[in-house]
Amino acid sequence: MFEVNGEYENRKGKYTVLELNRPRMKVRFEDGSVAELNIGIQERIWQNIMAEQEAARRKSNRRNAFSTGRSNFFVRSISVLDVEDTSPAAIQELLSFVTGNPPELQSGDRFLFYAIEPAVFFAVATSTGNPVKAGRKIPKYMLTADENMLIIPLDWDAQIVLIEEGVPLDSVELESQPDFRRLLSVPDVYLPINEDDFELVGELVTEQSEDMEEEEEEDLEEEELEDE
Repeated sequence: MFEVNGEYENRKGKYTVLELNRPRMKVRFEDGSVAELNIGIQERIWQNIMAEQEAARRKSNRRNAFSTGRSNFFVRSISVLDVEDTSPAAIQELLSFVTGNPPELQSGDRFLFYAIEPAVFFAVATSTGNPVKAGRKIPKYMLTADENMLIIPLDWDAQIVLIEEGVPLDSVELESQPDFRRLLSVPDVYLPINEDDFELVGELVTEQSEDMEEEEEEDLEEEELEDE
């Protein structure tokens, strides 16, 4: 993905590629310093930075689009005891299905996702359309579902990869739902909360997700130094 004379960025700053000699490349930073970097590691860092910038752009667009106040805010609880695949992609697919006894949902609604067993908040998402019938899109693991089940398209603001390392329930207060700890103790709850509570917890989840990504990048950079 890198090209000579192309401009990219890592956590140190922006740089220009001078030479490509796989698996390494020579780059020059804006301060004039020159370094040799591992291409594979820098690809992952650059992709993370682009993903962060795209997420920030989408967040800004959503704030503009939903500034009319028509959006609803929910905490949705799920049980992860029987979830075999907890990878980010699999969890996103699972949570796009509307289960339980949901309220009337619409485009622009925003969701905090809460996992009951580890008792943590682990993801934030915004619906980009109204729910539609799933039809034949239901995955095989949802054996009890039928084609009348609904799917709601979601745009993911933040997701903590290791669910158990999410934001603990005991560290959060929801003023709009004082009894939220009891209400969220069962799966498939869509607990309505106000925007202030949503933004407060959503920011905690986002910060935790970003911190974990930065730790991963630091580990990668340490590996790069060891390779030199």
